[in-house]
Amino acid sequence: MKIVDALKNAARATAKKKKAPRGMSLLEIMVVITLIGLVTAAIGVAVMGQLGEGQKKTASNQAYEISKSLELYKLNNGRYPTTAEGLQVLVTPPKGKPLMDAMPKDPWGNDYVYTIPGAKNPSKFDIRSKGPDSQEGTEDDVGNWPME
Repeated sequence: MKIVDALKNAARATAKKKKAPRGMSLLEIMVVITLIGLVTAAIGVAVMGQLGEGQKKTASNQAYEISKSLELYKLNNGRYPTTAEGLQVLVTPPKGKPLMDAMPKDPWGNDYVYTIPGAKNPSKFDIRSKGPDSQEGTEDDVGNWPME
């Protein structure tokens, strides 16, 4: 009987020692929040880099589309518009139908710059976006030439 009583007492002692499950400590919560913040920051940096590249590609594509409209203008009128006439002549031509509904702005909200003859395309013209810094003639300009 003593063995049975000893086993019963041991079982009671272990039952008393079992505690209710406890929650997470403040330190554990802070570590989890810090890790979530680090992951979010890393993703944010990667996304912002992609946004900048996407804006440059969009500006380049728009410049090529404007170039195609200028080629159509030349077919209709026998010449490219002068720099003074500018790109607006594609929207409001002196004769015939407009080649474009509206002149797009670049992804940074600036007008495209048209020069003939072009610096990058001396035999034709340049369509240039001033780029993210909105300054003409800097390294970040994007246009109707291959991206470097």
